Amino acid sequence: MSDSIREKAIKAAEHFQFQGTIGECERYGNGHINDTFRIQCQDERGSCPYILQRVNRNVFQNPAGLMNNIDHVTKFLREKIVRQGGDPLRETLNLVPASDGTICYISEEGDYWRAYLFIEGATSFDAVKSPEDFYESGKAFGHFQGMLADYPASELCEVIPGFHNTPARFKAFRQAAEADAFGRAAECREEISW
Repeated sequence: MSDSIREKAIKAAEHFQFQGTIGECERYGNGHINDTFRIQCQDERGSCPYILQRVNRNVFQNPAGLMNNIDHVTKFLREKIVRQGGDPLRETLNLVPASDGTICYISEEGDYWRAYLFIEGATSFDAVKSPEDFYESGKAFGHFQGMLADYPASELCEVIPGFHNTPARFKAFRQAAEADAFGRAAECREEISW
């Protein structure tokens, strides 16, 4: 990890309401969009981990809208989880406020940083290894969708215009398959026709 991005992460971490003294700051996970760090803080009760992310402004050109969506959706989920007797510290993301009480810190360079409570013992997979992985991920996604079924979606900002426009994406897929710009369509005709 370059020292400059680590230094920026440490500087950003100082602008959040973390409990204790900031200690370790290490890259975390295998994400390829945002810069993600695990921040380890220490206080009299022990160690407290957090996730700190620098939002990729090339991908998310409306980071304020993105953060507003995350804030509203996670609050909605948290309230529902509590009403159902669940554990909101494990069952949804929990934003850590910036020092000024806002939902993110904006650096002098204009970078948006966000922080979450770290969820101990959680796992994520970069690739499916078995049919059970497919089943469990589908089940989890279905549960997530069910929890949000009565969320007022009109209050959300469209962060990446057209990203969830399935008909437009399918049309683009068909056009790309027909154009076959790289001469690879013949190798996957069965998948394309499926």
